[in-house]
Amino acid sequence: MANLLHIVFLLPFIIIIFPTTTAAAAITGYSSLAPSMPDEQQQLPPYNLSTLLYNLGFRDLSVAATSPANLTTIFAPTDESLRSCRYCSTSLILFEHSVDGLYPYHLLRALAFGTKIETLASTATTPLCLTITISTPPNPSTEPTLFVGGVEITRPDLFNDGNVIIHGIQGYLAHLSPFSCQIERMTSLTFPTHRNSAAPSTISVMREFLKDAMVGLRMNDYTVLALLLQENFDQLMQLNSMTIFAVDDAGVFGDGHTYVTNFRFHIVPNQRLTASELLNLPLDSVLSTMEPGERLRVTVGGGGGPLSPMRINNVKITVTNIVFNQGIVVHGIAAPFPRVHLTTIGFMADPTETVHLGPTANWY
Repeated sequence: MANLLHIVFLLPFIIIIFPTTTAAAAITGYSSLAPSMPDEQQQLPPYNLSTLLYNLGFRDLSVAATSPANLTTIFAPTDESLRSCRYCSTSLILFEHSVDGLYPYHLLRALAFGTKIETLASTATTPLCLTITISTPPNPSTEPTLFVGGVEITRPDLFNDGNVIIHGIQGYLAHLSPFSCQIERMTSLTFPTHRNSAAPSTISVMREFLKDAMVGLRMNDYTVLALLLQENFDQLMQLNSMTIFAVDDAGVFGDGHTYVTNFRFHIVPNQRLTASELLNLPLDSVLSTMEPGERLRVTVGGGGGPLSPMRINNVKITVTNIVFNQGIVVHGIAAPFPRVHLTTIGFMADPTETVHLGPTANWY
């Protein structure tokens, strides 16, 4: 009897509560038994992104990781790649290589050449973009290589749980230019299959590589070189690739002004030598230059460390990969290259040439 009275007493409250709950469910679209949310609104699993990256082998990058709030694709550089950029901020590199949304590898391959994707490092005033490019292998049976921001995707779809996708990348890194979203979109380029139509496409692509290099050089105190690239723009666009040896602004405005007059002597045409390729050149290797009939020679091989740096034409290579993309790489040198001749006691500077030292006095 007491239980019956208790139920009768609670009955008005039950009648009030249940219609309210049902109305709320009808309005919001949620079910009290199994809430249904659109896929893009579902919350991410509570895993720790730092631990995930560490377990996948990205130990240096994992230190800067925080769990994403939205669906995210991460292009994760290897530890070796991070260490190639001595002045890079790891946390900024992570944001610059993370984008909103899910981009599995098959979707990236389907994107038009030069497609730009805005990154999580963007701000309201300065958007920052990664550019997707793809190489065309000479052998049709070979898989093309996909690049993001000029760095190769070497481990595609390394992790994908429907909330986060991680692609492994490897190559030389640099922070994104503030103009990375503003440079002319390369998606408008077309690449004719006819052999006699290839030249315009190559020129168009090199135009973008040169523009990208000029932005990076201005940001790294190589403004004079950026101006030289602009002055020689039409001629440089005819090249397929290039390696440039550069004296910084302080050196040019000091005693290295011959660099400007001998600019072509510091460019290796149609050959892109990255840091590892450059340092692996054997002693006495010869490199052609844009100066007709003139060559550069490796007078001290790489691999000697800071106490015995690599030298070309007896000049120290001071820093590698100042700026690099798929078509251009720039390395720093201590002074303008003199012309050298091979003698019985080794390579010696041309006695008829006036040698102007750069900012580093001990360059021989």
